Amino acid sequence: MPAANNQLSFPDPVLLSDDELRTETIYVRTSSTIIHPPDATTQDQMNIVEASGSLEFWNDSSEDVYGENDGDAV
Repeated sequence: MPAANNQLSFPDPVLLSDDELRTETIYVRTSSTIIHPPDATTQDQMNIVEASGSLEFWNDSSEDVYGENDGDAV
């Protein structure tokens, strides 16, 4: 609050000890590690496709619709 002579007045400073200025905050955090298996290798993927039987249609003789004389030479 300004004094009568238009000068600011401040309250007396309060001295605090070092112990009063120190604070400590402790956060408890639970952590865990998730381990994922590695991705399948290309060879593993090819083995799975072959074992699934999904390519067996290529063994069907009706799939042989082209001969050596079909198409243009490259």
